[in-house]
Amino acid sequence: MEKVKKIHIRKSQGFKVLVFAVIILSAVQVWVLYSNYRDIIIKIPENLFVYSKPLPVSEFIINSPYVPPESETAVAEAETESSIKKEPLESTVETIVAEDKETEETTAQNSGAYELNEVQKKIILRLMALLEEDIEYGYKVYPETGYPSENIWISTDVISMVLKDAGFDLMELIYEDMINHKEDYPLDIKNRKAPIKHIDFRDVFFQEKFFKRNALELEIEFNLDNKDIQWQPGDIVYFQFDPDNPYQDLGGFISSRTNERGVPLVIMISKDLGKVSEIDKLLEYTIVEHFRYPNPYEED
Repeated sequence: MEKVKKIHIRKSQGFKVLVFAVIILSAVQVWVLYSNYRDIIIKIPENLFVYSKPLPVSEFIINSPYVPPESETAVAEAETESSIKKEPLESTVETIVAEDKETEETTAQNSGAYELNEVQKKIILRLMALLEEDIEYGYKVYPETGYPSENIWISTDVISMVLKDAGFDLMELIYEDMINHKEDYPLDIKNRKAPIKHIDFRDVFFQEKFFKRNALELEIEFNLDNKDIQWQPGDIVYFQFDPDNPYQDLGGFISSRTNERGVPLVIMISKDLGKVSEIDKLLEYTIVEHFRYPNPYEED
């Protein structure tokens, strides 16, 4: 009996020691955590939502003049002025448009950039849309329409169709020019004496002759330093693939996009391409003709 009591006392003492050890260990952990605790404060930069550059005039909010964020005094003055005097909406819009136009003109003058005319813009917009259309390379005669009535085109069709959508009917224009200036269109190479309206305007040789007579003829050597004037989006260019056969020439347009070196891309169709494509071949193909139509220096 005495032996059992001793065993029980030992167990009780061991349990107390264990509990005491746990308490001591917990206290040590609390002390370590507390001694190593520090506040971490995350501060949001004051200029996080401030744009570093002034917005262009076209982005101004009407009747809310914009000033650079660093000029707090100017902000206060602008707010005070806006609260005192509110211009009519029409007057404000006219002022913004005038300022925007003046800014663009100044930028263009300083950079030497050339602003495209309305015809060039129409040509480029049509070309960009043409890249998305399902058009295949191939030649078919269209006696009723002259222009392709199906999505089967050759390179000269790209030129004539785009210009037609821009307001220039090459079928009528080339036919009339051939009638009035027969000496410039040697029909003997076709073994006939009279032009055929629905066929000849699609002929690469006759197209080149027409533009040589009626368009602005430009240089055929590409110069990166002079590209803004001599090589503009919407220009017409012809490439030679066989010096002995002008009927192997292919035509296309200068695109509004360039490669990484600044060389314009070309939009055209060919047998190898299979469809209307935008390609980087201006310095690879042999250029034989380069025109801008209509001639921007010719009076209407």
